Amino acid sequence: MWGRAINNEPRIAVKSDPMVFSAPHDRTLLVSRRTVLPDGDGLVIEPASILMEGGYIQAVWPLDLEGSGVDALAVRAGARLIDLGDRLVTPAFVNAHTHLALSALRAAELESATAGNMVERFFFLVEAAMEPADVRAFARLGALESMLHGVGLVWDHYYEGTAVADALMDTGLCGVVAPTLQDERGPRCEGWDVALAETEALATDSRRIARGIFASVGPHATDTVSASLWQRAVEVANRVQIPIHSHLAQSIEEVRRVYERYHCSPTEWLARLGVLEAAPQGLWAHALYASRSDLSLLRQNGHNALVYCPYSQLVFGFPARVSEWRSARVPWVVATDCAASNDSMNLQKELRFVEGQRTVGTVFTPAYERFLETGRLEDAELVWQRREAFHRTGAGGNHDKVGDRCQDVLSRVWQRPGVLHPQFTVGAIVPGALANLLVWDTDHPSFWPGHAPFRTLSMGDTTLAIYAMYIMGREIGVPGDFHRSLIRSEIYRDTVGEASERLGRLLEKYSM
Repeated sequence: MWGRAINNEPRIAVKSDPMVFSAPHDRTLLVSRRTVLPDGDGLVIEPASILMEGGYIQAVWPLDLEGSGVDALAVRAGARLIDLGDRLVTPAFVNAHTHLALSALRAAELESATAGNMVERFFFLVEAAMEPADVRAFARLGALESMLHGVGLVWDHYYEGTAVADALMDTGLCGVVAPTLQDERGPRCEGWDVALAETEALATDSRRIARGIFASVGPHATDTVSASLWQRAVEVANRVQIPIHSHLAQSIEEVRRVYERYHCSPTEWLARLGVLEAAPQGLWAHALYASRSDLSLLRQNGHNALVYCPYSQLVFGFPARVSEWRSARVPWVVATDCAASNDSMNLQKELRFVEGQRTVGTVFTPAYERFLETGRLEDAELVWQRREAFHRTGAGGNHDKVGDRCQDVLSRVWQRPGVLHPQFTVGAIVPGALANLLVWDTDHPSFWPGHAPFRTLSMGDTTLAIYAMYIMGREIGVPGDFHRSLIRSEIYRDTVGEASERLGRLLEKYSM
């Protein structure tokens, strides 16, 4: 049973909650007449059967609708059959930068904190009072919210990495856990060596890896981590062959400190240290203050990628101009960051902003300012010309077809982040990938009429249309009753109770 914490000890999951995820099956064959499959550089929707075993996709076969029935196919495969009919099957979403435990600070009073450095003026103070059991309880709710939005794997960067990994184990969500490293400022400066050892332990924990929980090295940022700790981080990353996952050039304070100390930009400093070249893979979040010269440095070392979190950046800073990232040919993906700064873990909302950013600059042009003053038709025409220019060179790229652009945007939460870790592939329905899948009811009001799925998924808010979810091949919730089954589950109800109690105590500490 799931019970309340006693004497402030963490509650331990001793068995799977059947309302959340099923017992694993040896072999399962999913059959759908509408499956999103890779097709060269793009995607195509075709009939297919997907064989899942051991948490991975073992095979993907074309579905011969004119030949023998799906029952015979399952018998030949020796698998349990799930016939989904015409329901759409896609990869589950990949959220490439999260802080799950910060779901506890959703809708906090941010007005004063966001006037300056929100991370230091607000988050650091609260996080200093968090205990491992707090992190585990808060991260469980963040994980459950993520799954409700169709996310099958997160890249989480936070303190108490083992507690975050435990929360993922509790809920069934896959993840890449980066225990936060700091030694110059921040709430865990004295424990960087423990966090580094914790990283290596997570990276080699076969029990967790079997459940889809991997590790990355997590230096916090260039102004909170010393040169020597960056070198140690690179050593660990190479020794166990895992990526580095860090914030980069995310605040003006970070830029000032690095310039004052090293007389260069944060990105250039990492290049001088050899970090950009030496790490097996680098995943760098935000990059609000990455110049074109910095982007060139990131591109030169072909195993670096940037993370765009638009709605979070709107709150703590400003949205990065990702059209520059594209022009510089630096790989980039889309993520949510934390619920504390954007109030949602919904990746689809972020995708809409990626598309919208291509035209939002119009209202800040001299042409628009001139129109505001004159109101003349000729100035309105000039505004529209500027809008069209932005549209052609926006974040989504200059694709000839809207469908291609929608596929490109979806790739930022599917296949592109799905290949950033050397130990697994996810975000694509291909043999060898983690069996993280979503099944969509395209007749649901939020998805209907469903004749343009890529456009609907990249521009809509369709998570209520999730019919079923599979993570590592296991059913999450009850197919056909996905959202309600998770919300009514024992783990969800008990986690809300425990997390609420812990948050109350935490805020009492913070206010003292």
